[in-house]
Formats: sequence, C-alpha cells, structure tokens
Amino acid sequence: MPSFAEFSSNTHIDWLGLEYQSNLTAEYGYNDNVFYQEHYQVIGSDYVAVKPELSIAGKRNTKDFYLFYQGDYRKYNDQQVEDDSYNDHFFYGTFDWELGIRHHLNLSASYKLGHEARGSGATKGFYFYSDGSSDKQATFSDFNITHELNTQSSNLAAQYTYGAKGGKGNLIFELQRNELDYDVLDSYDPVFQDYLKNEESVETRASIDFRHQVTGHTRFDYTLMYKTFDYLDPERDNDEYIALFSFISQFTGKSKVEARVYYLDNKLASSSSSSVNWSVMYQWKPVNYSTFIVKSSSEAKENDNTGDYIQSYQNSVTWTHEFLGHVSSDITYNHINDEYQIKDNKEQYDYLDFRLGYLFRPNVELSLLYRYILFTSDDRTDPVYMAGSEYKRDLGYEQNEVSLSLKVGI
Repeated sequence: MPSFAEFSSNTHIDWLGLEYQSNLTAEYGYNDNVFYQEHYQVIGSDYVAVKPELSIAGKRNTKDFYLFYQGDYRKYNDQQVEDDSYNDHFFYGTFDWELGIRHHLNLSASYKLGHEARGSGATKGFYFYSDGSSDKQATFSDFNITHELNTQSSNLAAQYTYGAKGGKGNLIFELQRNELDYDVLDSYDPVFQDYLKNEESVETRASIDFRHQVTGHTRFDYTLMYKTFDYLDPERDNDEYIALFSFISQFTGKSKVEARVYYLDNKLASSSSSSVNWSVMYQWKPVNYSTFIVKSSSEAKENDNTGDYIQSYQNSVTWTHEFLGHVSSDITYNHINDEYQIKDNKEQYDYLDFRLGYLFRPNVELSLLYRYILFTSDDRTDPVYMAGSEYKRDLGYEQNEVSLSLKVGI
C-alpha cells in the first residue's frame, strides 16, 4: 500500500475484469554534458521529454497475467545535440499459472528498443576532436558516428516452483536468455561496424534454488547457477559456474538485512579465473515516514574484448523522507570502484541523485530531479581494441542534469 506522499495510479476495470492503469510524465530539463566528454569538449543542452506508461492486469481462476509498456521520448533543443534525440520503448509481459498446491509456473518476456548515448557504453571514452598526434584515436568523426547508438535487447524467462506458497521450503528451477544487439549502420566505418558486431552478446542461464523459510522473518537461499556468454568472436565466449548463499531477515519492524555471498568460476577459451563475491543491504526505518538504506557489494563484471575482467566494488547510501503530508524526498550517493585484473587501471564513478516531489493529488505529482556524475580513470588514454589495433580514448568526465517533471495518472 502506498504511503500518503507516494504517487498512486488510477485503476480502471472493464466488463471482463481486466485492470488498466496509465500514467503520463512530461519533463523539461538541462544536461550540461550530453556526450560524457572531458571539459574542453563538453556540449550541453536543454530538452523536453514525454514518458507514457500503460499496464493491463488480469486474473482467471488460477492464471494471472500482466502486460506493461513504457516509452521515453526525449528531444534536445540545442542544434549541436538535436540529432541525438531519442525514442525508447520497453515492453514486458508475465504469466503466472498455479498448476496445483505445490506446482507453480511463471513465464515472462521483455523487449526494449533503446539507445546508448555517444560517449557511453560501447563508445565510452570516444571523443570529437583529434589531438593531432600520430596515434590511432577513437573519435566520432573518424568512425562516422553522428548520433546515438540504437540497441535492441530482449529477455525470456521460465520459472517452475515446487512447494506450497508460504511453506517452509520451495525448490525453484529457472531458465533465462538475454540478448543484446546493436543497430549497425552501413554509414559507420567498417572497423567500427566489426567492433559493434563483436559487442553483441547472448547470455543464457540455468539455476536451481532452494529457499528455506526458517521463520516468518528469516529466509535462507541456496543456489547453483550456470551461465554462458556467446559472442561473434568465439574467443570471447565464456562459461560461469556459481554457488550462492543468501540470507534475508527482518530483525525488527524497523530494520532489515539482506546478504549474499557466492563463488564464481569463469572459464574462457584460453584462460580462467575465480573469485568470491558478496553483497549486503541494511535498511533502517526509525519512523514510518523516513528510511535509510546502506548497500555494499563486490562483483566480477563480464570480460571486455581483450579477455580482461573487472572486479567492481560498490557502496551506496540512500535516505527517503516524507513530510508535510504530501512532500517526499530521496537522496542517494553511490560510489563504484572498477579494478581491471590484467592491465594496470582503475576506474571510479561517483553518483549523487536527489529528488523532491510534491503530491497535489494521489495521482498528480510534481518532481524536481538532480543528478551529478563524476568519472575518473587512472589511465586517461586507456585504448579500445578494434580490428587488432589500439585506439586511444579520452576517459573521464563530469556531468550535471536537472529537470522538472509532472506525472499524471490517467
């Protein structure tokens, strides 16, 4: 149930019993570094955005289904940036079927037409202007990258659960497939075309999870998982074997802990690695209108196109607070430290997010949002590898983004 200062969508029920909810968000903002560039190549722009949402939920006997759509339409107003305006679309559907007291089936699928802004993702560290040196350089102009990169991503999942709902133990079998594709344009330089094709991936995973509900407030999970990552270049293909233990406990009405630790064994065509990873989340809610959340984790990220992998350490703190009946605020600080395990390089990200919302009515909310990002790298020119050659990058940026949005439940 939402709190008094939390947005609540209108629900409409038709003669078939289907429940509809729809929201529309209009936003105006300013991003002072649209392309994630170092100071002397920074370009900023104001923008307008529209974000519609639509969901449909239905239930018939022991079968439930849920469909969801979300759009993100953003138009930059500055002439230097307007070609990087984008339209993103996200579709999601899930189907639950109670086959009996102890048998449950869940099927889900999602599809996203998204984008990566220039200077992020596959083009992280790419820049506009050559420094005049004889080195090969990762510039947008050399590879004819004139706007954002369009992406298509999909997810398919099937989950079978054995055991009564609310029982002491459940056995869960899950299969999942994730795919990422880029829209590789003919106008791109052939070297960049090949590079993008080699960044496309298919992830397949299978897992067995035993959940033990020790008490009404404490649960243990024991998981075995197998993952495969497939690329165009078979040398990048790799397998992961994971053994995981997690612990969830609601100590009191005011505090909650979630912790997990897992062993990861990663095998590539020509090498292998292993690591012990973990994550901890502590939530403290001293009063019903204020919540503090602290998170800390260590994880091994997917290998890059050189076979190097990243050990990533993340720490964050979040405070949410509601006051004056219909005013809410959220502030989050997140620090990420990525350490490469072969080359001598560390990258650090600092994020600061702030939101202040005013609820005129349960389904009408005005929000002020601010985000600050600082990215630094020990090796500012750490190259990207394409077609067997090194292309020098310019890593590091600072970005501020502020916006005002109005969200209305229809």
